[in-house]
Amino acid sequence: MSRRWFDGIQLEELDRGHNDFKYAESKMRNTIGHSDVTGYNIKKVFRINNKYTWPRYERRRGKIYREMGRQQLVEEKRLFHGSPKADVIAKQGFDRGYAKQSGMFGAGVYFAEHSSKSNNYAFGNHQPCSTHSSRKCSECIRKILICRVALGRKYETTLRTVSSLPQGYHSVKANQGLRLQFPEYVIYDDDQVYPSYLIEYTTNYATAAASSGGCKIM
Repeated sequence: MSRRWFDGIQLEELDRGHNDFKYAESKMRNTIGHSDVTGYNIKKVFRINNKYTWPRYERRRGKIYREMGRQQLVEEKRLFHGSPKADVIAKQGFDRGYAKQSGMFGAGVYFAEHSSKSNNYAFGNHQPCSTHSSRKCSECIRKILICRVALGRKYETTLRTVSSLPQGYHSVKANQGLRLQFPEYVIYDDDQVYPSYLIEYTTNYATAAASSGGCKIM
């Protein structure tokens, strides 16, 4: 394993035989929901140790627990977040200052149960890779995060009915429905998420043809 500490932040590159590498690889492959994605080639998995973002997460989770009356544990899920800035987020945490109000559920931070959904955001919001100009590139490296998200009391909907966090709730879960093929989760507090793993990988697509740049597209 390779450990790199910088100012209280460690990105620990895991060996392929490490249990956490196997966990991340399995979670990626077992949560493919899109029919055009046939698999991934996992290149690297980094376990994130961050002395700044973890205490903030613990404090926020504790506050949610108290707001829920201390009667039940705060619901937490391991969810995906794809972004071309995933490595920056791994070190600095999330910053909703970059979120746009034009998002389907407002200026929140969005997560997915399905790796293939977050895969669409690895180059940007359904953007192509910069090398081959293909959204379905099978050669360029993508980056995705597995995050620990404190959901607390969820507001669930199947429609675009909220643009901010409803009063009395801690997160929004947008379920599968007319507007969404796959569910997604939204939080509106940066401290409510802790990035746990950073994964570098390439994506394989079905019914692909080679482009002039050597990139497979549909």
